[in-house]
Amino acid sequence: MITFHEPEPHSLVNSLVVFRSLLIFSVEGDRSNMKVLVLGLPRTGTQSLADALTHLGFGPVYHMRDVGKNNHQGFWIEAIEVKFESPPGEKQGPALGRKKFDTVLAGFEGVADFPAAIFPEELLDAYPEAAVVLSTRDEDGWYASMMSTLWHHHTRRREQLQATRGGEPLSAPQLSMARLADKYHHHCWNDDFPAYGRETFRRHNALVKESAARTGRRFLEYRVGEGWDRLCEFLGVAVPQIPFPRSDDWAEYKKMVALEKSNEGQRRE
Repeated sequence: MITFHEPEPHSLVNSLVVFRSLLIFSVEGDRSNMKVLVLGLPRTGTQSLADALTHLGFGPVYHMRDVGKNNHQGFWIEAIEVKFESPPGEKQGPALGRKKFDTVLAGFEGVADFPAAIFPEELLDAYPEAAVVLSTRDEDGWYASMMSTLWHHHTRRREQLQATRGGEPLSAPQLSMARLADKYHHHCWNDDFPAYGRETFRRHNALVKESAARTGRRFLEYRVGEGWDRLCEFLGVAVPQIPFPRSDDWAEYKKMVALEKSNEGQRRE
């Protein structure tokens, strides 16, 4: 089910906010030209959607895969600390405003996936001109996918680090990516996804919907299995004559996990 929410037609406040944002952008060429915020959690088709948006002319789209290649781990670790670890009353404000986000998002026309999706309210306030897409899927399918990818990798990495303690050290980029993962696993589901993952899924989706309504944004709740039609309708572009992207950086990892489970089952027989 896709849900459209249009802003109030006579909302002078929202119009002035968008006008101010566009005016500032026109005189500061190094600012981002943010068009679409995809704020669904990981494993909701964010990579496929990022590739689809890029094909439709809304790109490039900042995704988790851009963090390591641009050495942005430190930025997102600091942002998570500001959001979750600052004293009360200091979580919001210039520290996580547009100027701060533009240090990594300038040059991108969209965001999708973690770590950006950890900051739905902040990004909505920072980029009032951007449309909002909440990528989602059925809860059971999402939970199973998270268990076999992000959570499995997180717990496996910790076990490997403990087993090889004192052995070959990780590289600096590997350590910073591991620290970033530790941060979001801790703050998003209390470092216990099996117990708190489903609660996070429901709470996050509700927050995105409420925040989009609060800011009077164009909003689309969307599942990538629905294909091009309604996404293109929402964005006001023509439907391309190519298949919808099916992208998944975790595909090989999931195959490895499935093989490990199969081998383990055979050993128990």
